[in-house]
Amino acid sequence: MVVRLHTFLFADLVDFTRFAARCGDEQAADLAVDFQERVRALAAALGCETVSTHGDAVLVRSDDVEQALALGGAILGLSATGELARVRVGLDTGSASRRGADWFGTTVNTASRVSAAAGAGELVLSERSREAYASARGADVRRLGRRRLKGLCAQTLYVAAAGGRTAGRRAGAAGR
Repeated sequence: MVVRLHTFLFADLVDFTRFAARCGDEQAADLAVDFQERVRALAAALGCETVSTHGDAVLVRSDDVEQALALGGAILGLSATGELARVRVGLDTGSASRRGADWFGTTVNTASRVSAAAGAGELVLSERSREAYASARGADVRRLGRRRLKGLCAQTLYVAAAGGRTAGRRAGAAGR
């Protein structure tokens, strides 16, 4: 039996809770919905499937790790141009199970945890996503090191370069 691999991308707004407390529910809801709509449009343009949204977060699935990385870069690009608040993105690649319109499994959960380990403006990959990308093209990533992810074993994470330079923290910086 051939196991089909999927890459899941989880993106959310950094410090959204603080923003909501400072600016109010209406402005926070407007920001979250704007973010979700922009990610949906970018995902569709790149052939990725928006799986779900919750609050300030978006979960996207792709059959191709390169498409998911391109989407992650495009999402961070929105933040870098000042069109959106600060964003962080995490990816994991592996198997998953579909039930109706939703996806389940460790790969989905890991993408969420990898995103939580990312800093503002970072696109962070699991080891599995880095391996899938490296086997396809050769990855322009740098090692962040081993991180303990909530509910999972410690994993080696990587940050992808954005626009030819490595975004976010310095190599070896401590995760949150």
